[in-house]
Amino acid sequence: MSAMACKPSQPKQTVPASDLVDTDFNAYLPKAEDKKEEVVEQVPQDQEELGIPEGDVNVEVDTILAHLSSRDLGGIQVYRILVYSGRERDKAEEVVSYLKNEFGNYEVEMTYEQPNYKVRVGYYFDRLTAHGVHTSLKKKFRSAFVVKEKMHVDKVARRIKRANAEKAAAMEITEEDEY
Repeated sequence: MSAMACKPSQPKQTVPASDLVDTDFNAYLPKAEDKKEEVVEQVPQDQEELGIPEGDVNVEVDTILAHLSSRDLGGIQVYRILVYSGRERDKAEEVVSYLKNEFGNYEVEMTYEQPNYKVRVGYYFDRLTAHGVHTSLKKKFRSAFVVKEKMHVDKVARRIKRANAEKAAAMEITEEDEY
């Protein structure tokens, strides 16, 4: 039997690190431009320039919602915060009462989806607003998270009308307090 040997290793060639990396990044940096522009701001003076609609916007909202209701879209996307999900009804009711006492302006809803009770807070049409509320609730309820749901168009219309009625009632109360 003949012995087989490994091929003799060749000496390593060392290359300085400065040769491997080009450290001149000036070609990639943005160049400053010296353009001086005069900024003139125009302040709108009347409602037309401000873009404030004249008349009742609720009529337009109602017609849009009626149109959406006639189409079968499966609902409008809303964001809610799931604060509690568990099998204990007493715990769910405790969470609901705490939220109503501490955060009275949030809409709190407890549902039963077998086998769990779920406590959800609010209806938000954009994720950013829902995330802001979620951040404040997360201090007390660490397991809370934002959930995306679909809401039927008719339910959205009822909620908007109820909110407008509550807002109008609040405005009447504050106007009476001023006199």
